[in-house]
Amino acid sequence: MRNKLDHVDFSILNILAENAQTPYTDVAKKLIVSPGTVHMRMRKMKEMGLITGATLSLDYAKMGWKMTIFLGIFLSEISLFKKVMQRLNDIEEVVKIHHVTGKYDVFIKMHARDSFHYKQVYQDEILSISGIRGIESFISIEENLERHIQFVATEEN
Repeated sequence: MRNKLDHVDFSILNILAENAQTPYTDVAKKLIVSPGTVHMRMRKMKEMGLITGATLSLDYAKMGWKMTIFLGIFLSEISLFKKVMQRLNDIEEVVKIHHVTGKYDVFIKMHARDSFHYKQVYQDEILSISGIRGIESFISIEENLERHIQFVATEEN
């Protein structure tokens, strides 16, 4: 199979990025191709490592998790990076971890049920991690956009 993507591949990705549960037959109808083509293209993109899974979009607030918090973390020593990442990964409320450039060494996203829950996780779990020199917290008051990039085929693809 080719390792290049074309407009059909990108169109499939765009449709499934909107709703990963869209049946391949519906994708095929929208693109005027056979369901087998969609299936083969998806298999190719999975084998390429381009598609690594599918997720659900959840409204945490409706499930009682009313706070979204971002933390900018400063490490005391960069050599402790892997150890700190593993400890952060073990905290269930942490949903994203980014190794970043700029002011912080690590930027994370976490959810909490309320301010008391956040305080407990922050003080008892995050602040107890050896290797963290400092933290700046940012509480999200509203998320206004969550989307994927719309892909188009180019000469480089």
